[in-house]
Amino acid sequence: MKDEELREMAGLCAKCGTCRSVCSLYPYRKTENAVARGKVRILESALDGENRDLSAVQEAIADCLLCGRCARECPNQVQYEELMMRARARLADKVGGLAWKRILFGKILPSVVAMKAMRKAGALAQRLFLSKLPTGSGLYYRFPVELIGSGRTLPVLPSKGFIESLARSQAVSGDVMLFAGCVFNHIYPEICGAAYETMKVCGRPVSVFRDAACCGLPALVSGDRKSAIVNIEMNLKKMRAASPETIVFPCGSCLLMFKRNITTMFKEGDPLYEDAVFVAERAVDYAGFLLDSGIAGQLPDPEASFQGEGETGYHDSCHLTGTLGKGEAPRKVLARVVGKAFKEMEGAGLCCGLGGTFNIRDYPTSARIGENKICVAAKGGTKTIAAACSGCVLQLRDMAARVDPSMKVVHIAELVRHSLFKDNKQGSL
Repeated sequence: MKDEELREMAGLCAKCGTCRSVCSLYPYRKTENAVARGKVRILESALDGENRDLSAVQEAIADCLLCGRCARECPNQVQYEELMMRARARLADKVGGLAWKRILFGKILPSVVAMKAMRKAGALAQRLFLSKLPTGSGLYYRFPVELIGSGRTLPVLPSKGFIESLARSQAVSGDVMLFAGCVFNHIYPEICGAAYETMKVCGRPVSVFRDAACCGLPALVSGDRKSAIVNIEMNLKKMRAASPETIVFPCGSCLLMFKRNITTMFKEGDPLYEDAVFVAERAVDYAGFLLDSGIAGQLPDPEASFQGEGETGYHDSCHLTGTLGKGEAPRKVLARVVGKAFKEMEGAGLCCGLGGTFNIRDYPTSARIGENKICVAAKGGTKTIAAACSGCVLQLRDMAARVDPSMKVVHIAELVRHSLFKDNKQGSL
C-alpha cells in the first residue's frame, strides 16, 4: 500500500510510549496494538510492503476510540486522529467497507426523509417487540437481540423528531442558528427543545437549521470519506445560504466536525473552502453561547433544594473538552445553574467508551469503559452527570441503566431550561 502523505504523518511518531500511559483502550486490551505507537507501526509495515494482509491492518486501525488523548500528550505532536481517519479511508478504498455502513452513511444519514422513516420504524419496532427495563428512571428499553449487544439499553424513540414538531413558520430565520444534530433531533428531541427555548432568551431571532444532513463525523471516522463529504457539502451550502452570524451546536462532536475537521478536509482553492471557513468561523458550543450572549447572566439564583451539595458533576467529552478545549464554559454555566450542587466529578475526564461505531463493533469493551466511568463518578458522590455531547449522553444513559439506575444523565440545556422556566419538561429532573 503506497501513500506518501500517510508515511510522512506516521514518520513523526518516535514510538516513545507516551500514548500508552493515556490510552483509553490500553487498560482493557493490554496489548501494544491497542495504543497509538502500535497502530502507527502496523500502518508503517503496510506502507512499506512488509505486511500485505490489509484486512488485518484495517481491523487493527479500526480498534480505536479516537478519543484523542494520545495526540494531546504526544511530545512530537503527531496528529494521530487525522492519521487514523486517513488511514481508515485509504484501507476502505483498498479492502472495502461494511455494507451496512455504506448504506447508513451514504444513503440514510444524508436524507431527511430516510432518517425520519428509520426513526419511525424503530419506534414501531420498540412498541411491538421490546419489553420495558425496570430501571429507576423508566427511560430505557432493553434490546434482547445478541447481535445488537447483550444488555444494551436504548431510550424510547419518539414518534416525532424535534424539527418535525416545529410549526412550518417557526424558527425559519434568524441571525442565530441552532444545529440540532441527528441524535438530539431524532432520539432526544426534548434536549433540542431545551436548547432552542433557552437560546431564545438572548433576545435575537433564533432559527433552527432544517433539512440538515448528518454532520458527517460518523462516516469520516469510519473511513467512508466520500459519504462524509456528501453530508458536509449539503450542510455547508445550506448554512452559507442562510448566512447566520452565529451557529450554535449543543453537541460537541458536531461542533468538532464544523469547527475543526472541515478546515482540514477542504484546502484553499477547493469549491467548498470558502463555505467551510464561513461555517467554522461562526460555529460555537452551546454553553459558550450562553456566556457570550448574556443568557447565563439572566439565570436566577440556584435553588438551594435543587440537589444535595456536590451531587452534580460534569462529564468532559473527548471532542468538546479534549480536542476543542472547551471545558470551562459548561462548568461556569453549571455553577450558575445549580450552585453548590455542582462539584468537580471524580473521573470527569475518563472517556465514556462510545467511540462512535466502536460501540457497535465491540460493545462489551465499550460497556466496560463506560461502566467504569459511572462507577467512579458514583463512588465520588455524583448523582447527576451533565454532558454536552449527544454520543456521550446516549452512552452514559445506557451505562447508568446497567450499573446504577439511580444515576441521572442530562444535557446542560435541560438544567438551564429548568432554571429559567421551572417547567420540568425534561423527564430526567
